[in-house]
Amino acid sequence: MSEASDYYSVLGVGRDASPAEIKKQYRKLARQHHPDVNPGDKAAEERFKQISTAYEVLSHEEKRKLYDEFGVEGLRSGFDPEQARAYQRWSDDRAASGGREQDIPFDFDFGDLFGARGARGRRAREVTGLAGEDVLATLRLDFVTALRGTQITVRVPVVTPCPTCAGSGDEPGSTPQTCPECDGTGRVQLGKGPMKVTTVCPRCGGDGKIHTPCPTCKGEGTVQTEQSVEVRIPPGVDDGSDLRVRGKGGPGIAGGPPGDMIIRTVVEPHAFFTRDGLDLTLKLPITYSEAYSGASVSVPTPSGSVQMKVPARAQNGQKLRLRGKGVTRGDNTGDLYVELQVRVPDQSDETLDNALRDSDRLYSKPVREEIRL
Repeated sequence: MSEASDYYSVLGVGRDASPAEIKKQYRKLARQHHPDVNPGDKAAEERFKQISTAYEVLSHEEKRKLYDEFGVEGLRSGFDPEQARAYQRWSDDRAASGGREQDIPFDFDFGDLFGARGARGRRAREVTGLAGEDVLATLRLDFVTALRGTQITVRVPVVTPCPTCAGSGDEPGSTPQTCPECDGTGRVQLGKGPMKVTTVCPRCGGDGKIHTPCPTCKGEGTVQTEQSVEVRIPPGVDDGSDLRVRGKGGPGIAGGPPGDMIIRTVVEPHAFFTRDGLDLTLKLPITYSEAYSGASVSVPTPSGSVQMKVPARAQNGQKLRLRGKGVTRGDNTGDLYVELQVRVPDQSDETLDNALRDSDRLYSKPVREEIRL
């Protein structure tokens, strides 16, 4: 298995990694390799695609189970795990018997095992009620908009039924003919003996008919267009959050429901605030006077400015907590940690120089007493 198809290697996690570990590693790699962070870097763009594909599989419980048992083949449309297990049992039994043919005939269809490829267009006539594909869109948000939420209109690529052939894949007015290769069955047999192996007819694609393809969609039955979608971005979305908009993805197959649109957010960093989950940290400058004597200072928060008391003799780097002033997401709100940054005056003054020299006697112990290598 190549590294690109080994989704655990792509994310750099073990096969026993927890969902939380997988999500954390995905966010780290997605930020590092995102195309917006690496403009024009094709290698980073390809790496980002691999990371997104791996996360989509490993973050989904059922997809991860299929992948762990069958590899990437287990993720293909139409894959039947029970038939795959039956075939594996037959193979194991045959190996245990020294390769001798079994007494019971075994009729197995590889087309069903590995999933019918190209299920749209004429092939879709054999499939009923398949959900459409999900559409992934990336949305960049500034830090404040992500905290407060917004309403946006996004244009996303979508696959829709071909307007010329109404999704049939056939040229209008043409009449399908019986396939001479499979006599209209859609299947051809490979090999003989007690194990009858059949597969999809390569000439008609399993439909049993030879079609004249639609000139617009080339027989696929679908075309790619764009649609505008109104999306509400809730307050508190984080970098790497996935927002699912139901029913706004690709169209369903043979009457199946449409897929979803998944919006993956990329939140730009802020000059003064950093975020950890629902908690915020702010590096707040204060003056010598405010640090020494204490003061009441204004602090910006997501819900508006508040007054905060700076204690007397506050130290540079000291953190103060404002409860409930962090990020609000749903019914939960984090805290805001204010890290004090004592600023030295940027203009010279002789009186202040003398006063500061005299202030050395007010330290209870040498300030670098504990500093050693």
